[in-house]
Amino acid sequence: MKIEETLQITVPPATKKSLKMLAAESGDSMRVIVLRALAAAGVQVPDGELHDRRKVK
Repeated sequence: MKIEETLQITVPPATKKSLKMLAAESGDSMRVIVLRALAAAGVQVPDGELHDRRKVK
């Protein structure tokens, strides 16, 4: 069983809007975009978590 932790942050409205726009343009979830950015900053993120878990329709 995979256990996940909840991380809740507060960001400026412009940051959230930019993230939402990037997600819409790329087709990736905001979660994936943030995890990729964290990995690029040197934060440990398991490789299996860097893909979109939403179901393909």
